[in-house]
Amino acid sequence: MSRMPSSATTGSFQPRPQLRNQFLDDDALHRVADFFLSSALATAFGPALTAFGNLALAPHVRVWTADAEEHPPFLRAEDSFGGPNELVTGDSWKRLKALGTAEGLVAGGHESGKGTGGRVVQFVKYHLWCGSSAFTTCPYAMTDGAATLLAKHLANKELAPELRAVLGPAYARMTTRDPRRAWTSGQWMTERVAGSDLTGTETLAEPLTAAEAGKGVDGEGAPLGPWSITGFKWFSSATDSNMAVLLARTPDGELSAFYGPMRRRRADGAPGSELNGVTIRRLKRKLGTKALPTAELELQGMRAWLIGQQGDGVREISALLNVTRVHNSVIAMGLWGRALAVSRAWARVRRVAGGRLLSGVAPHVATMAAQEVTYRGWMSLTFFMVVLVGGADGASAAVGAVLESGLVVPARADAAALLRLLTPVVKAVTAKAAIAGVAECVESLGGVGYCENEDVELNLARVMRDVMVTSIWEGTTDVLAGDMVRVVKGRVGPAALAALERWVVAMGGGDSALGKWARKVQTGSVEKLLLDGREVMEELGRGIAALLLEKDAARDGDVVAAEVARRWREGPKVFSYGVKERVEWDRKIVFGEEEGRAEAKL
Repeated sequence: MSRMPSSATTGSFQPRPQLRNQFLDDDALHRVADFFLSSALATAFGPALTAFGNLALAPHVRVWTADAEEHPPFLRAEDSFGGPNELVTGDSWKRLKALGTAEGLVAGGHESGKGTGGRVVQFVKYHLWCGSSAFTTCPYAMTDGAATLLAKHLANKELAPELRAVLGPAYARMTTRDPRRAWTSGQWMTERVAGSDLTGTETLAEPLTAAEAGKGVDGEGAPLGPWSITGFKWFSSATDSNMAVLLARTPDGELSAFYGPMRRRRADGAPGSELNGVTIRRLKRKLGTKALPTAELELQGMRAWLIGQQGDGVREISALLNVTRVHNSVIAMGLWGRALAVSRAWARVRRVAGGRLLSGVAPHVATMAAQEVTYRGWMSLTFFMVVLVGGADGASAAVGAVLESGLVVPARADAAALLRLLTPVVKAVTAKAAIAGVAECVESLGGVGYCENEDVELNLARVMRDVMVTSIWEGTTDVLAGDMVRVVKGRVGPAALAALERWVVAMGGGDSALGKWARKVQTGSVEKLLLDGREVMEELGRGIAALLLEKDAARDGDVVAAEVARRWREGPKVFSYGVKERVEWDRKIVFGEEEGRAEAKL
């Protein structure tokens, strides 16, 4: 029989990998939902989460995702005579933002009656959305953080009436599911000499006289605010937002936090609105997040309202950062989860030497299993943080309770203390793990993984570019390590460590690894902890994740979950069984109980 040469249209063709609904296909995500939700909420929201998993991969969403990156934002001169630049974003970017708003990717965390479960449902959906979102998750994160900050002040009965009249409607717009009314928020802190270190902030705020403060209204007709802010913000994402929370120095030289609307009614009385003392100087050209508008902003007399007290800027912004850093962790895990889903889909159809599917090639599956164990560990830690956000918010439905799964939800004070301790830790470890994990998934597809594929849901090159920002946004790894050290060695350190100990004991721990960690940070010098900061953070994160994985496995006796917890605790290469058993366990961890059984070979 003579052989025929291949051509562009004849010969062997690779079957197209088919992504499955990640809420059903990703066992780690499904177990997270079951473990961190009450059984009533898990049952109630299961169908909606399944439906959203389908929506995230729907054909029209895939078209929008691809189009948003192919048509990135740009600046257009308003006129030929030196008028201000106008930011233009594409229709697909706007549609993706509107879809996420309608699905409650911000609002879901602020709706009453669900307790900590509201946050869990919100972030399970968020996780499913990350791979399709074109990084609309960035404005969602900042909006959620700003809404949390404003909610804290609106709960204060002594808040000045004139400020309440401004912040209340802004909060309502940030937490609505109606895309026609919804606002997103920016978060402006980074300057040329002040990134994660805010001490170099050069933006200045000046109070206005009563007469000056009474002039002008924002785009909605509300007073503009009694402060005038001037300065330069070097890296400001979500530039198309309706408002911003920003830092500036007040006349006493202290950093303070401000709320500022993005637009104001035209000063000349003409119809329409104009930017509120903001000039968009240029858009950033970035490695990833191409559809997301990120700009250099010059502020010249931007009108704003002081949030909190003068000099409390860092403390005020911390309430926002606690939320945005949790978003960052879920984004990292969501992008990694999409990459793992693509890797599984590829292994199910890709045939190699001898015509065997990759899903049956034991060394390949062993690498995938090691990835899956790591992913599951950091997933459990990430969603524990989500529960802490709900607890610190004062969502009372489950705070201080023990769920049916055995999860102990800390009381509000302990949740707040643990949140302050763990936020920098979880943000740091999940970002680094996700970047390495996505790189492994790219490699698992070979040359296809390295290409910018037209099939947007399978384009791991895009996922790789996007996930890189998660170790930079909201603080680089060493900056976060310093933040963690300041917590444990500072004023709140004893309360945070005591809260950790109470939670470990309540979880049935008496965990020697976490006890050893606590003694290390209590007795170690600041200098030594800073030098070893990355390792100290990972040690804490791994210890908490181990407890969570073990409790999750115990709740239903799932043997695969138990093996994942064992490998996480003892190490990925510690086995008490032979090669054949290891091959079988690897297959179960990656593909489940039944799939791939016939093909699993060395």
